[in-house]
Amino acid sequence: MILHLVHDEKIINRTIDLFESVFPKDNLFVVFTRKKFKFVREGENVIPYLAFEQKMNDLNITSVVIHYMNSRKMKFVRKFYPKDIPVYWIIWGADLYNKLLEPKGFEMIDKNSGYYRSGRIGKFFSIPYDKIREKIRAARNIKFINERINYIVTDTTENDYDMLMEYYPQLNHIPWRDFFYYPIDVVLGDELISKYIDGNNIQIGNSASHTNNHEYAMTILSGLDIAGRKVVVPLSYSGKEGYIKSVTASGKKLLRDNFYPLTDFMPLADYNRLLTSVSVAIYGNWRQEAIGNILISLYLGAKVFLSYRNPVLRWARNHNLVVFELESITQKDIDEPLSADDIQHNRNILMELYNKNRLYTLIKDSFVDR
Repeated sequence: MILHLVHDEKIINRTIDLFESVFPKDNLFVVFTRKKFKFVREGENVIPYLAFEQKMNDLNITSVVIHYMNSRKMKFVRKFYPKDIPVYWIIWGADLYNKLLEPKGFEMIDKNSGYYRSGRIGKFFSIPYDKIREKIRAARNIKFINERINYIVTDTTENDYDMLMEYYPQLNHIPWRDFFYYPIDVVLGDELISKYIDGNNIQIGNSASHTNNHEYAMTILSGLDIAGRKVVVPLSYSGKEGYIKSVTASGKKLLRDNFYPLTDFMPLADYNRLLTSVSVAIYGNWRQEAIGNILISLYLGAKVFLSYRNPVLRWARNHNLVVFELESITQKDIDEPLSADDIQHNRNILMELYNKNRLYTLIKDSFVDR
């Protein structure tokens, strides 16, 4: 039986269905929350982590899969499975970039932004003690990975493994495995699978997370002529109120009447219609993030602009996807839509990479030590 260590997140319900489809009745999902489940649906093979110890003697666990690594999950593995059982770590993003790469010098945030300079971004960036503490935590995590992780699994962007090896070459003895949580048809949904772009709006970012670097992207865009075009900036998901206010103030200053922030929740049908109106999608992130949104933008036929700092740009180009560098954006780039051939080219690549059959094969091949 495969033991899955998960958070109480919406994505986990899909994860349960995936692994049960490939390995029926051979999975147990341990949810790391002390509260009543908010997103994960309850079932015979889904339990809170505090209930695990009562059940463990009746289980024949052959492997452990960590979906997003944190201190509680590391402590759990050390306590219950200190050796012998193979352990897989599926990278989610923050557990790599925030917890391991940033303490080693990887930059995720534009330090010239008004929000950063205001000092509201948090203690980590302003107090030396906190930086030292983060480095200590990173060293602790690396020690655990080195001693207890048997396979490092990437979600969609396989060069996350390369980034980890670049900063921590001492881990290069741990093999890589490929995986992704959502097939492209699931990411798109029934409404978008047959749609194409039919507008000329510009979108910046996908959430109110400060790692979207909104002001950085808006500053670059403000140097171009965007008269008559709406610049849509989704800010209703994630993020802090102070950051949302900072982005709103910067947007009004830099983009004036073209700035169109989305601060209220939108029904899915309305949001999908908005996505089909976006011909230029700009992501100011410097780390792997917003992959689902990027895939949707590419599939629908938008021109996608990514920072040269973002490993996702290298990933996309390695797969021969038609994408553009944000820092090199020109007036012609935003005025001319992506050609029909390039749109179909991107669609073909995404359908080949992220289809359901390939996902099932990856699960069978990647999680072999059962």
